[in-house]
Amino acid sequence: MSRPIRSSSGRNASIRVLRASLSWSVEACATDTLANNCMSMAEQVNLDQVSDEDLARRIREIMAEMAPLEEALGRLRIQIQQVASEQKKRERSQHLKARMQVRTTVAQGQMPTLQQVAESSNDLVPPGTALTGLVFFRDSGTEVGLGYATAREPTVWMTNGSSTAAVKTVAEIRSRYLEGWDFGTAQHPGVRIHIPNSRTEKILAASEVFIRLSGST
Repeated sequence: MSRPIRSSSGRNASIRVLRASLSWSVEACATDTLANNCMSMAEQVNLDQVSDEDLARRIREIMAEMAPLEEALGRLRIQIQQVASEQKKRERSQHLKARMQVRTTVAQGQMPTLQQVAESSNDLVPPGTALTGLVFFRDSGTEVGLGYATAREPTVWMTNGSSTAAVKTVAEIRSRYLEGWDFGTAQHPGVRIHIPNSRTEKILAASEVFIRLSGST
């Protein structure tokens, strides 16, 4: 059976209706940027009645309409990267300034070490202070955490050679130190520290761990 021949005027009218319908759908999708809305609107167009040639032509038209949108998205991505880079630069600058301030404080002897706190009879740090109320640094100004990286709160391990205890207050550190206990364990003497938000751990001498009350500058 031969295929019925449609008049050119009827075909042109069909193309105009198709263009108008799909153009409205694409423009609406670009406005609200929701794929679900695009799909629901496209379903309103009965594509079964469109010829192969019209479908191919419409695909080319849609791709042409997409081009400026893709260019706009590309420009927006570049802008996002630029803004994010500026944000990172400022955050890193602030972090560097904070580290330099800590380093200066350490160099001026204004920040006691864990060793000094344990040895001193003076209240370099209030004796009732829990380790959770302190902030700890290396001499480089890098903030560190005490104990294992997986621990929920800062902990100092101390040993008398035969026993090991997890210490969590300044008062207990001083008390055990006066009783002859040392920092660390029999196998690993020293103070175990870790870099916050990482698994990196290291053991330092107590004289290399500096202390500041949380919230103080």
